[in-house]
Amino acid sequence: MEKSLNAYSPYPNIILLGTQRSGTTLLTRMLSAHSAIFIQNEISVEKIFFGQPSTNEINARCNEQIELRHGLSISQLLENENKKLWGFKDPQLTEHLDELVPFLTTTKFITIVRDPRGVVNSYIDNKWGLGTTAYTGALRWKNEVAAQEQFMKLAPEQCLYIRYEDLVSNQEETLKTVCKHLEIEFEDSLLNYHKKKANFKLNASNINTNTSANKHFSTRWKDELSHRQVSEIEFVTKDLLVKNGYELTTSAKQPNWLRRALYNIHQTIVGEYQIQYQLKKHAIKQFLAKRRAKNA
Repeated sequence: MEKSLNAYSPYPNIILLGTQRSGTTLLTRMLSAHSAIFIQNEISVEKIFFGQPSTNEINARCNEQIELRHGLSISQLLENENKKLWGFKDPQLTEHLDELVPFLTTTKFITIVRDPRGVVNSYIDNKWGLGTTAYTGALRWKNEVAAQEQFMKLAPEQCLYIRYEDLVSNQEETLKTVCKHLEIEFEDSLLNYHKKKANFKLNASNINTNTSANKHFSTRWKDELSHRQVSEIEFVTKDLLVKNGYELTTSAKQPNWLRRALYNIHQTIVGEYQIQYQLKKHAIKQFLAKRRAKNA
């Protein structure tokens, strides 16, 4: 086993990358079911990467966030659960790839990519402001996946690329590939991840990870997106889409300039509204939770 995967490393052994709605939480659930691995789901990047932090500062802040959530330092957590490897995931890590470059010498990265049509369909459905239209959602997917790809080229031996569709349709083989990358033995517990309690709070956005992987989520976009939406997504993403093994289903036409302008306006206005709504809803939930705890 490589030095970077020694037990109780002060640096993360594993970092998971991927766009929002690409399956990073599902992969977190699966890997956390392994007897040797602890993965922190969501790491609050805004509290990690502020002020141009050094590598040591990033690592210290990650440890602080884990201790805040679990009441234990990472070394104590690993010892209590008899685990050896630790890491974290957060879809917003793609915004901080430059800061993560030094970790390529100490950490194994796994990037999960999902069919952009499925990702964009989820953007629209979840109303988080990520992509309020098929066109703007596709642009987001394209930019993030391209950035992840360039990052992984810096140290390909430290990075593994997997597809969400393979993870849900060919779980055992895909997870064995992941374990080989991490230099650990495959365990059947990875396939039975949903039988183990999650170490993070389940909500509407991740509740599906509480059941066995469903292949239907890979193709749901076919029933929910219009032909025009699919065509626009395929136009924007076709090079990366095909490169990652997905097939075009339309002639992939570019929307005219007026429609593109309207899409961008819609993203700016509606996207900001959706973001503010989600933030306010989250703040209210936190307030009510603190109030209940105080009255308990």
